[in-house]
Amino acid sequence: MVDLQTAMAAAAADRQKRLDKTAADRKKRRSGADLGIERFDPVNHVAKEKAETASMWFVLAYAVVVALLNRHMLMGWVGAGEGFLLWFLPIGMLIFLPGLHRAVMPESFVEHYKPGTWVKAGFLHTFTFLAFSFLLVNPPFGDVTAASLDGAWDVAVIDADGALVLASDSDDAVDMDGDGFSWTTEDGVLHGSAWVMFTLTDNHEVSENDVQVFVSSNAGSDKVEPVEVVPDAFTNLSRSDAEHRWFLVPIGDDLVEGRWTITVDIEEQGSPWVNTRVYEWHIDVIDERA
Repeated sequence: MVDLQTAMAAAAADRQKRLDKTAADRKKRRSGADLGIERFDPVNHVAKEKAETASMWFVLAYAVVVALLNRHMLMGWVGAGEGFLLWFLPIGMLIFLPGLHRAVMPESFVEHYKPGTWVKAGFLHTFTFLAFSFLLVNPPFGDVTAASLDGAWDVAVIDADGALVLASDSDDAVDMDGDGFSWTTEDGVLHGSAWVMFTLTDNHEVSENDVQVFVSSNAGSDKVEPVEVVPDAFTNLSRSDAEHRWFLVPIGDDLVEGRWTITVDIEEQGSPWVNTRVYEWHIDVIDERA
């Protein structure tokens, strides 16, 4: 048996526990130190924003300087064959950003820099360097690539009657994945005069590219002079097309069975190095009797 006084005391204690628990829950739902949330300080916030802005401009300037040094010094020293170093070394220079910040920035700014600051600075440096480098290696500031093939190359064969047959349109010609053409003939001879046709294009002055063509076969290798032409569509223009050059290369008459290799060497004095490019194509003449 429980007397009335004991029951009332137990009920009061239970009610007090419930009130204490409710108060604690309400306290946790409020913003404050218990939740790890700092109280907003306007002065500190303004100082932090100034420090972050100063860091942004410093990293932008640093990335521009690195891009200029890379373009005017490192590229000339390393050369075109070391592409890995030309992007790895400049981007790797982001490791100096924390030390440079501490050396250049005032102490009032440095105290606001956290690990997240260096992550943001690293991304900003990387993309700023890449953007400026792209501008500096393309005209009018630079030129690091030689002229390239515009479209596909082709072969023309002029027979004794003066008829023109394009290899890509000929029923007896086989395209070897863009690297060459193959003809199967009845007697092992490609009758007529064979010519290779191609067009070069460049993002700068394509006329500054030196083009040399070599033709080799089982009989040896010879340098041939390509014939530069201008299509009829441009003959009536007051100015020439500065971005394209059209070439016809004489391969020979009545090509016999075997492989004929056409090598096109392109060289240009670019900036900061000499630009080169090589194309190699094949013409195969096959005797169907073999």
